[in-house]
Amino acid sequence: MQKIGSKKKLHKSLLVREDALADYKTHQSIINNSLKGVKKDYGLFFTPEPIVDFMVNLIDIDKLRNKKDITILEPACGLAQFLLGVKRNLPALSQRAELYGVEINQEIVNYLIALGIGQNINIIKDDFLLWPSESCFDLIIGNPPYGIPSLSEHYTIRVDNATKEKYKTLYETWYGKYNVYGAFIEKSIKLLKPDGQLIFIVPATFMILDEFKKLRSFLSRNGGTALIYMGPDVFKPEADVSSVVLNFIKSDKFSFRLELLEYWDNKLRTIKVNPSWNGEIITFETDYTKRIERHCSYKLGDIYEIKISPRTPEIKINPYIKKDKPIKEKDYLPLLNGRNLKCNEVIYRNFTGYWIKKSELKKYRGYFGTPHIVVGLGFRGDGKIGAAIDKKCYPWMGDVYHLLRKSDLFSSISGFDMSEREVVEYLNSNYVKRYIKDTYREITYHLSITQLKNLPIPNKKEFETIKKEL
Repeated sequence: MQKIGSKKKLHKSLLVREDALADYKTHQSIINNSLKGVKKDYGLFFTPEPIVDFMVNLIDIDKLRNKKDITILEPACGLAQFLLGVKRNLPALSQRAELYGVEINQEIVNYLIALGIGQNINIIKDDFLLWPSESCFDLIIGNPPYGIPSLSEHYTIRVDNATKEKYKTLYETWYGKYNVYGAFIEKSIKLLKPDGQLIFIVPATFMILDEFKKLRSFLSRNGGTALIYMGPDVFKPEADVSSVVLNFIKSDKFSFRLELLEYWDNKLRTIKVNPSWNGEIITFETDYTKRIERHCSYKLGDIYEIKISPRTPEIKINPYIKKDKPIKEKDYLPLLNGRNLKCNEVIYRNFTGYWIKKSELKKYRGYFGTPHIVVGLGFRGDGKIGAAIDKKCYPWMGDVYHLLRKSDLFSSISGFDMSEREVVEYLNSNYVKRYIKDTYREITYHLSITQLKNLPIPNKKEFETIKKEL
């Protein structure tokens, strides 16, 4: 079966040509200055010219060579970089195809018209996620916006609540604090013709975060998925985000096939191929991660139920929580958070300003009354997880996980003999630090519950073997 992530043809070098560099700097200046507000409110990022060329070179020309009525679409097209990239790199294809760009912002549409781009490309002014297209496309290519849609100043894409509710209704992959690029992927796949191709550059976060579990399942069912990891530097200094190029083929022939590759030093390298992917989280593999996994008979989720601390919105309305410092402080406990947690240490001081009466602790969360392991959501210092035992049974809030040991009746922990102290030693070790780095690269700066559950963990004998061999 032909791989969907690579082809026999060689990819062009990503060295930037002088003329392309000049054009890139000109347009970037316009975006950063004249359209600065547009860029912020709509999650717009200018794609570097060499990345555009790289993605255009992923187009399966052989499949399109003898086709008639070829249609190509760039959603949220901005300055139509990808459609222009097709014209620049594949002029014969662009002359035979109908080119379409959808753009929500009138200022950008006006700019495209002023440049004369609208004479050769069908520019449609609309919100792509609400656009009622009656056509399907052979190729969809681009760089969709990313960000959580909201009117809140904490989020990057300005969308009113009514529009957001429409998105939620329309998109089956919408889940939790969904990022709009996930909806762009879903709609684009639905707009592809059979055997059509989707090429997007997007954040790599959908590979591992729980918010995208429906999207991953959707991808697996509808065709073949190739992901090319581009690393964290593509959009710097504009954005600090690890990116992947999604190369998707809409075909039952490729359903449930996943290929993970990386682009490095002008070369594509295959990391792994999974012919029976069902939407599970997507991780990297190295010899080191494989050795750790061979030495560990368990996963953390086999041994522990994992909970996360209550977040600030719940704290503010909880009737047991006090904001003002109590007069009889000895009758109260401070709420701890991530600042109180170091590797193998809990700092029992009040950094949050919140208090709860000792007698009401178990009404807040029952497990706070029992000593257990706490783990930081974010990495500590030099990239370690940051785990410790809360021996004093204090209440917590915010970005902290709680590991609650399962009983033999409800888990497969037969043969697991590590004490809580030994588990903390393992979680804080350089073995786990390197495993996480190799497995998730630069994709995330914190761990989700799913990532923690999937963390390999050894018994005593296996831990001793790891210490000797790794």
